[in-house]
Amino acid sequence: MPLALVTGSAEHLGAAATAVGRAGFEVVVWQTTEDAGENPAVLFDCYVQLPGSTMPGVGRIAAPDLVCRIDTLAAVAGRLRPNAAIILGVEDGDGSGLPLAASAAGGLLAAVALALFEDLDRPAARIAVMSVLDLCRPPEEGGVAVIPAVQWEIPTPPLVSAP
Repeated sequence: MPLALVTGSAEHLGAAATAVGRAGFEVVVWQTTEDAGENPAVLFDCYVQLPGSTMPGVGRIAAPDLVCRIDTLAAVAGRLRPNAAIILGVEDGDGSGLPLAASAAGGLLAAVALALFEDLDRPAARIAVMSVLDLCRPPEEGGVAVIPAVQWEIPTPPLVSAP
């Protein structure tokens, strides 16, 4: 059975872990970086990062949310399989009228996450940004909505031929 890691604030962890489990994953939940030491050899097929994923011991407390979320992503990147799916949960309603996953906040989070994975020499990263409301929706309201999410991939550079 594929293995998924879910990190985030306690208020969303249970619902998100349940939703990911219904999608066919065995789920591991971490709230702190100390949880990572329990099974150091385990690699995850999927990583779901919820808002509030700024785990103690990762980043600075006073840092903006984006920096803390990317620090947390960097901390778990070595525990992800090369082809792992990464779902970045974002809060709903930023006032722009766009679904938040397609808003500037969701796009910026995805772009920085892609840059991180490219810098880590992991260009096969598959990153999706999704609303926490859609991710945690109970099955009677429409089931697990892992997709459609706004998906991002590292662009393939154009081929350049020598003169």
